[in-house]
Amino acid sequence: MSSDLFRHPKVFASDEEGIAKAVEVLSVGGVAILPADTVYGFFASAVQREPVERVYRIKQREKRKPFVIYTNEKKVRDIVEVNETAERLIELVWPKALSLILPKRDIIPDWFTNFQRTLAVMTAQNRIISRVIAEVDEPIFGTTCNMSGEPELKKAEEVIRFIDQVDMMIADDNIPIYNKPSTMVDCTVAPPKIARLSSLSYDELKEIIPDLEIDLGRRFA
Repeated sequence: MSSDLFRHPKVFASDEEGIAKAVEVLSVGGVAILPADTVYGFFASAVQREPVERVYRIKQREKRKPFVIYTNEKKVRDIVEVNETAERLIELVWPKALSLILPKRDIIPDWFTNFQRTLAVMTAQNRIISRVIAEVDEPIFGTTCNMSGEPELKKAEEVIRFIDQVDMMIADDNIPIYNKPSTMVDCTVAPPKIARLSSLSYDELKEIIPDLEIDLGRRFA
């Protein structure tokens, strides 16, 4: 990763200053590019409409594809209704890259989910996203840092092209450990179904949820 990146006033290292800046930006309705456990992503408040609309515009993404909420084991029950399947996956799989589809609570506006009753939640194990989740009071969302339909971006030199459209960026190519998006499980149906197969394998999850099935008909990104 080139040191020239850090000459840009919006680009920060993954140190205390950078994390504090990310928390500040997201708390006031800004948009940040951050390295997640999977790939680089856009992050913003999920309850302030302007930053949500802004990320849709940047990605040129259809509104019928809601974003994933980033949360943690402490906050997740305030955001979604957690059933027995989800409890087991949260306990035994999180903080690995697993998204869970669950019924949303009223804290998430209907417009955020395009008036769907469910949304996807996930967490992170790296220190940047973990701190941001813990320290930003409002629920936040994250989505892959790319144009909709294009490959996910995994290097700071690739995502820097979006810098003029966001408020800040943390550059650290050593953070992502999966290099592909999260696997997604729909916990609202019985038996539960894998809606996106990616970073975690079917066999790995089936050891925890024996009746797990695969149904890739639902599209998320």
